[in-house]
Amino acid sequence: DLNFANSSSTRHRRNIPMTPLVSIGFPVYNGAEFLSRALDSILSQDFKDFEIIIADNASTDDTERLCRDYAKKDSRIRYVRNPTNIGVNPNHNLVFEMNRGRYFAWAAHDIEQLPGMLSRCVREMQTGPGAPVLVYPRCELAGDSGMPAGWQQPSIASNHAKPSQRVDAVIRNIVFVTQHYGLFDTGALRKTRLNGSYPSSDYVLTAELAMLGEIREIPEVLLRRTIQKNRGTAAVINDKRAWVAFSGHNARSRTLLSIRERLTIEYFRAPWRLPLKFTERCACSLAAVTAHYRKELWEHSGPRGRRFVQFLGGFRRMLGK
Repeated sequence: DLNFANSSSTRHRRNIPMTPLVSIGFPVYNGAEFLSRALDSILSQDFKDFEIIIADNASTDDTERLCRDYAKKDSRIRYVRNPTNIGVNPNHNLVFEMNRGRYFAWAAHDIEQLPGMLSRCVREMQTGPGAPVLVYPRCELAGDSGMPAGWQQPSIASNHAKPSQRVDAVIRNIVFVTQHYGLFDTGALRKTRLNGSYPSSDYVLTAELAMLGEIREIPEVLLRRTIQKNRGTAAVINDKRAWVAFSGHNARSRTLLSIRERLTIEYFRAPWRLPLKFTERCACSLAAVTAHYRKELWEHSGPRGRRFVQFLGGFRRMLGK
């Protein structure tokens, strides 16, 4: 029921305290270039019952001034500034820990919420069979994505009854993780380890969510992301200063493990920290590691390797796993 939206808007203009239905966590570091566009896209949504929690990770550009100006204009915005840069993923976790909503969404300076995004996600959360742990719309990529024109991200949606089948679908298909700018069930997200301080930990977080419940896709483009150079995983790995900004640790703390090896370990460990049955944990560990290596083989091997991946997929289906 979205009829509360207008009354909620009235309450925030009168500065009456409320517990919002949706909390939007907005971690940011030196995002002044696109910050106003991102915040305006949220504030102009037809759904109004939300709060925005901005955690400024010790920005050195005009981010602080812009955020404080927005917070003065709209009481739904809470702005906090870290004295020092605590790292990208710890800052993402910080805004989640500060949230008060039944549902939670991450936002970013390079993400625009297109009209109707929040209301569509809330409606999907509250209707239909079951209660999804994550609802996300499709996302349009702008800027230097490195993908061919017209390319669309594969869907990671899965409502399979078995957690192992859901996690298989996620790991096989996940690419840019723009799904994290959809809407989470806060209770489900609290059961995960959130984001770790290692590259691609958002892959593992998404896999954990799939183990906990349904992931649902809205087949409409309701997000737009501007891809920027030198902000991705490759930049973090190859740049000591980027690693410090990413993890909050010093450059010497970088692991000797490759991303592939670290993800293998984390995928295997993930189900053992979740409220699953023993048999489900075993099945999820096997499915996650298998899907991870099948994906790596497919992406980095030639025709012979891909035929082997297809054979593994057929063999797995024959076993009914």
